[in-house]
Amino acid sequence: MKTPKLAALTLLLLIQPALAQQQGAVARSSGGPTEVKWFPGHYLTLDSNQPREGWKVIAGKNHFVGGQRIYTWRQLEPQAGKYDFTAVEADLALLRQQNQRLILEIWDNSFDGHLQPVPDYLLTPAYQGGIARPTQSPRVVRTKRWVPAVMDRYLLLMEALGKRFDGDPSFAGLIHTETAMENKGAGFEDFNGVAFDAQMRRLVTASRKAFPHTPVILFGNYYPYRGPEGLAALAKQAQEVGVGWGGPDLMPGKKIWGYDIIRANAGRMPFGLSAQWDSFKGDSTVPQLLDLAKELKLNFVFWGNFNRSKNGGLSFAKDVLPVVEARGQSLVMSRPANLNPSK
Repeated sequence: MKTPKLAALTLLLLIQPALAQQQGAVARSSGGPTEVKWFPGHYLTLDSNQPREGWKVIAGKNHFVGGQRIYTWRQLEPQAGKYDFTAVEADLALLRQQNQRLILEIWDNSFDGHLQPVPDYLLTPAYQGGIARPTQSPRVVRTKRWVPAVMDRYLLLMEALGKRFDGDPSFAGLIHTETAMENKGAGFEDFNGVAFDAQMRRLVTASRKAFPHTPVILFGNYYPYRGPEGLAALAKQAQEVGVGWGGPDLMPGKKIWGYDIIRANAGRMPFGLSAQWDSFKGDSTVPQLLDLAKELKLNFVFWGNFNRSKNGGLSFAKDVLPVVEARGQSLVMSRPANLNPSK
């Protein structure tokens, strides 16, 4: 029978590896700088309606660090102030079993006319209706980010997520969906570009405070206030406060404002782009997509789990996965300047 002292020593030896792992990912010192978790690489994206078992295809792969998951604001906050993170917890549990990590992307917009991205309580006069539908894209739903009361609620969600997941070593990042915003259509009557910019700046700063130990990436592609100049000014603030940059489109040959920001800030902030449905149409090969990722010096690529091979496009399992594994990392692994502990 073990003595009490020996039993205590045995327990300490058992928990030390777990403590070391967590402290390595979230280093803290009394009153001193903090270190941000840093797990760059390739990730497999699943939409909220795709079973998490889809990530099993990347288990044990050399160049896939983990999974990215897209959830709507509505799914994470089904009622005002009542948050439901059970699905995120289950995602983390599966990926931990594979020794991999999770990056969460939150959609406060949606691109499917049948998908409501926000909680019902936002669809009221107190939040000026909460959403808008652009005339030129009737299937798109945009959250009224320019309304301070709406942003207040979104930032409360950030705080709740940060309290739960910022210290989790398997939680590798948080993404805010694209900055693109139309200004005409139902619900856009009260749109104001200056107000939109002010609220986006709030989002950038508050996200960093909510996640001091986790990379935060803003998908900045287009901007409704001062065009490319306004977007670049927002990116400058993101760089200064320790937030990263990216976008929903890894697409060779396209002129996207966000690409200019990435090229101008190499090594200064985290960068990640998604290879989504448009990337899988077959207009580009996987090597061409990887060449663009390398040229832009990306730290992260998020690959959609699509199969368009029947239509002459790409399949993740048959086309993307073997090429990424054969070609090697091809991404920038070094920690960007704005994630150094001094920031």
